[in-house]
This record gives sequence, structure tokens and C-alpha cells, in this order.
Amino acid sequence: MVGLNLFAFFLSGICASLLVALTSLLGIEWIKHKQRIKRQDLMRKRGEYFNLHGGQLLTDMMNIENNISFKLYDREEIELATKGFDKMSIIGEGGQGTVFKGYNLDQVHNPVAIKKCKGFDENSRTEFTQELLILSRVNHENIVKLIGCCLQFEVPVLVYEFVPNKTLHYLIHSQNDPSIRTLEIRLKVAAESAEAFSYLHSLDHPILHGDVKSMNILLSNNFIAKVSDFGCSKIRAADGHDDVVKGKIGYLDPEYLLKFELTDKSDVYSFGVILLELLTRRTPLSKQKVSLASVFQEAMKEGLFLELIDTEILHEDNMGLIGDLASLACQCLAMTSESRPTMSMIAEELRRIEKQVQQHPGVLTSISSLSQPASSAADTSEHFTGETNRYDSLRRVAAMSIEFAR
Repeated sequence: MVGLNLFAFFLSGICASLLVALTSLLGIEWIKHKQRIKRQDLMRKRGEYFNLHGGQLLTDMMNIENNISFKLYDREEIELATKGFDKMSIIGEGGQGTVFKGYNLDQVHNPVAIKKCKGFDENSRTEFTQELLILSRVNHENIVKLIGCCLQFEVPVLVYEFVPNKTLHYLIHSQNDPSIRTLEIRLKVAAESAEAFSYLHSLDHPILHGDVKSMNILLSNNFIAKVSDFGCSKIRAADGHDDVVKGKIGYLDPEYLLKFELTDKSDVYSFGVILLELLTRRTPLSKQKVSLASVFQEAMKEGLFLELIDTEILHEDNMGLIGDLASLACQCLAMTSESRPTMSMIAEELRRIEKQVQQHPGVLTSISSLSQPASSAADTSEHFTGETNRYDSLRRVAAMSIEFAR
């Protein structure tokens, strides 16, 4: 009887173990089934995102032009590089997206900058795809290189060259060491940036940046300027029109606000504001929402612009040079685009000034500006006193920029 009970107990234990094992097996298979469904759903979504963002069109274009050194990354590579877009990896945020510092893409240890865009218009995917290809061909030492992209997320993810130091905006307005903010360094960064924009404007398919500001000029080792963030860039179309305001308050071209037409001279105007930042170390827009460009132009007319110049660079032996730079900035800020110089002219003038400084350190003499001598503030102010009614109209539009700019 005891033996029978032991046998029954042993048999029930085996049955219970088998039941537990079977339940566990079924549970594991259910989990695997759910994971397969999840993976299939993820793969389906990846394919949908890829096609939605013009991935197939981009692939076809890349196959036709097989000499393009541009890579399409898989979602896993981007997630691994950013640790799942960890907030600790964020190195920048703006109106067009969030930038993360990423590692180990392509099995290399050099970091990259991974930009997750904030939105995408599927109606413009053909233009977006064409623009990606054109930007991938951009090759200039003073422009941040676009390495590749991933189109398997809800929004496009762009992979750029990583620039180790901070921005020109930080150098001008935030850091506290005047020894790395000398006039020579400021001139160097300005000249290299102007050359980068000149290069973009001179391409077979000219690229208009559309968001020129000191925050979009990065500084690499030895203060090498690197123009970045083509989130607002626009390849020049036949009509050149665009009905969406782009750019940042304080940098916006008043003529663009009037016509909603982005041109190379829109970038020139914004670059003129950067030159004012370099000269004055003031922000483009004060806390009272007063435009630096308007204040400086008024000071030029009154012959009082030296009162606005940063004391770190204002010395008796460089008054002529300061006058030339002020004149150049004001020419960039002319209310009508026809009155503004081209970026190539600006770059040439800045290099000429920089060369003069290098040849005669400590003895800085006046250099002629692009369209007129800048021997005095009074001479320079003549550029502003002979304007027409159109000038006055555009100045009113400039004052309205705060209302319309994002």
C-alpha cells in the first residue's frame, strides 16, 4: 500500500513537472511569437519610413551615380551609436532637430554628429532626396561634411562629421578668455566662413543656407571654421520662391520678409550681422528686442560707431581696420539685395584685410572696402543717407521681423 502511494506520488510529480515544462515551453513559444510579430511590425514600419522618406529613390540615384561616398545606415547602427538616443548624448538642439554625439559607426572610434530631424513633409521627399545627394557632394574644408543618413525612423536621421570645439557664438558671447578671441582669430573665422558660403553659392546647383548665424559656425582645432546645419538650406529652384519664413530673429533679411524669396543675398545679409557680432560682441537682438543691425547702422550715420566696438579689439593702431570691417558689415546689411556684395567679394576682402594684418602686425593701416573707401565714419554713412522710398519701406519691414520670424 505504501509502495502504491509512493508510486502515485512519484507519478503525480512527473505529471506536474511535465505540465510545468509544457507550460513553460508554450510560454517561451508565445513570447517568441510575440517577438517575431514585433520584429515583423518593426521591419514593416522601417520599410514604410524608408519609402516615405524617399529611400528607394535615393538608392536608385546612388546606383546611377556610383561614385558618391554617401552611406545609408541601418536603424540598429544609429541606435547603437547614440545608445538609443540617450539624452546624455545630446550636444545640440534647434528648430530643425536634435543633435547627438555618436560612436563606432563603420567600426571606427571617431565620433560623429547624428541629427534627428524634427519633422518631414512627404510631399517634398523628391526635393529632399535630391538635396541629400547634392549635399553629399559638398566637399570644402570649412563646411561640416554630410557622411550619410538613416531613413528607417519616423523622421530622417542625418550623420555628419563631428567638430570637437564649440560655436562661434560661444567664442564671442560666452567664453571668458580674451586671448583666444583676438582680432586676428575673429578675422580668420570670418574669412573662412565667408569662403564656405561663397563655395556653396558657386556650385552648379547653388545651395542657399537660409539660416546663417554664429551658432551655425562651429570651430574645429586651431579655430578652423566649419559651417554647419543645413536644416534650412534650400537648393535654388527656377523661381526661387518659398512661402515659409526661415532663419532666426536678428539675422533675417528684411527683403526676404517682404518677398518670401530666398537668395544668396539673404545669406549675405545674415553674414553681415555675424560681422557685427565679431566687431561688437553684442547679440543680434537685445533683451529689449532692439536690432543690433539697426543700432549699428544708425551709429554709422551719426559717426558714432566706435562707441559700439568691443573694447578688446579697439586700439589706437587699428582704427582704420575697424572702419573697414564696419563698412563691409554695413554693405552686407544694405536694405536692397542689389546693393550688397557677393560672398566671394566678402571673402576676398576679408582675406585681404587678414593678409595686411599678418604682413604688418602691430601696424594696421586702412584698406579700401569693396565699393568705396572707408577713410572715415562720415564717408561710410553716405551709403545710408541716399536711400529711396523703397529703403524706408524695407526698414519698416525689418522692424516687423520679430512678429513674423520664428
